[in-house]
Amino acid sequence: MLGQWNRLAARTSIALSCHAPQSTCMARKVGLTRFAQPVRRYTSEPISKTRVRFAPSPTGYLHLGGLRTALYNYLLARQGGGSCLLRIEDTDQTRFVPGATESLIRALEWAGVKFDEGPTIGGPHEPYQQSKRLDIYSKHADTLLEHGHAYRCFCSSERLALVRLEAQKTGRTASYDRKCSYLSKEESQERADKGESFVVRMKVPDGKTIVQDEVHGKVEFSNREVDDSVLMKSDGFPTYHLANVVDDHLMGITHVIRGQEWLPSAPKHVLLYEMFGWDTPKFAHVPLLLNPDKTKLSKRSGDVNVEDYRDKGYFPEAVVNFVALLGWHPGTTDEIFDIEGLTKAFSLKNIQQSNAVVLREKLDWINKMHLLRRAESQKGLLGMAAMVRPKIETDLGPLSQDYSDEYIARVIDTLKERIKNVYDVPDLCGYYFRTPTYDSKESVAYRTQVGDAALEKILPTARELLASASGKELVKDDAKALLKTIADTHKLKLPVVMNALRYTVSGVKVGAGVPETLSTLGPETVLRRIDQVLATILKK
Repeated sequence: MLGQWNRLAARTSIALSCHAPQSTCMARKVGLTRFAQPVRRYTSEPISKTRVRFAPSPTGYLHLGGLRTALYNYLLARQGGGSCLLRIEDTDQTRFVPGATESLIRALEWAGVKFDEGPTIGGPHEPYQQSKRLDIYSKHADTLLEHGHAYRCFCSSERLALVRLEAQKTGRTASYDRKCSYLSKEESQERADKGESFVVRMKVPDGKTIVQDEVHGKVEFSNREVDDSVLMKSDGFPTYHLANVVDDHLMGITHVIRGQEWLPSAPKHVLLYEMFGWDTPKFAHVPLLLNPDKTKLSKRSGDVNVEDYRDKGYFPEAVVNFVALLGWHPGTTDEIFDIEGLTKAFSLKNIQQSNAVVLREKLDWINKMHLLRRAESQKGLLGMAAMVRPKIETDLGPLSQDYSDEYIARVIDTLKERIKNVYDVPDLCGYYFRTPTYDSKESVAYRTQVGDAALEKILPTARELLASASGKELVKDDAKALLKTIADTHKLKLPVVMNALRYTVSGVKVGAGVPETLSTLGPETVLRRIDQVLATILKK
């Protein structure tokens, strides 16, 4: 690749001149015109609809912030009947992680963020993987060289390190000193012809650059603070700055929605659009995501990968709802949305400038609201049952055929007010699937609270009543009536009876309501557990 790039450079006979004397490195004092000479204007088909892109780098799992960026792009496109495309920005080969692209796509599919074009879908602008578009970037870098908007830089990594160190010592922003921008055409060409390694840097003009941002409004940058960034590396791969601008233009992108950390780079991108003579898309730089301690959320913070939330039992619609509200508000008091509701409510105007704090408690609450929504229908309950079955079997062991999805759906229905996550089921209510052992510390303490005397009085009556109804379904109302009959028979308070039965069928103090538990377990299971507890008491 290096040889190929050097051969490309050798064909470029452009003067890399600068009007300043070579003795000075104060590049921003040079009397340059804003652009050395105009570039022919590239034309493209008129764009009447919104076109956006999500362009992740395959360096790991999909981050919460990445999902939010993808979601905002998706929502904006869907509102206007536009298109949302997926583009993989894999030009930084040092950070490439094998399998990361496939992982990103799986996570986005799980979240319900769908694309109209992309690596696995195809489309009119293939390929959608930047490592397969290197010739395109080389040609555009060549164009910038030809028109004096870029120059070759032959500086070694050692020299660049010294430049950065010197800047740090004097308190200046570490930036390139433009040494190679003063090379004559002949010297630059001669060194390239000899095969000397180089990169291509953009030549930032004097003046200022205005970025019109949909979130931050008009943001003005002094070009003195904008570095002559590398556009093409010595290995023939482009940097983000060149590749994303070229691709966004060629793919007809109308809006660029990305994280606020890219706002300082926006003037470079605006300048590149101007250098090429292209229309600039609308920018929207969304706020950073923070940990509760206000430090920046990062891949090293833990619990930031979308697949982690999936694996912990969160619903995709809850995670999407949650990330949508991280930096955006609907302008109403509504907080619970499905994807259709978000599409209707979303607006770039309601994205806030201040950073957003990621609170796990808020996600738990949102997830519970969506759990209750799902529980409103049998279809939703069955869907949750299928989702939690593998978790139950992982925690408690394989389930027999007796534990159908219909049965698990009934279990969830009894617990829906007490859980925030369907994965709470095996931990909170394993007694629905396994006979209690009654020997845990919690169970022993609960038996002491209930008292053997109460158990000896209540359980035989409960057994008699259940046996008399053998073969019949024990519905919730029948279970309530049974508990009341026992209380009336022994002149006991209802909570005393309920605690005795709760201990007997579950062995734990906390769980679903007692009538619901008795009904879900069924009379045969309840009778077996009554006999087991009575046998334990009689052994004393």
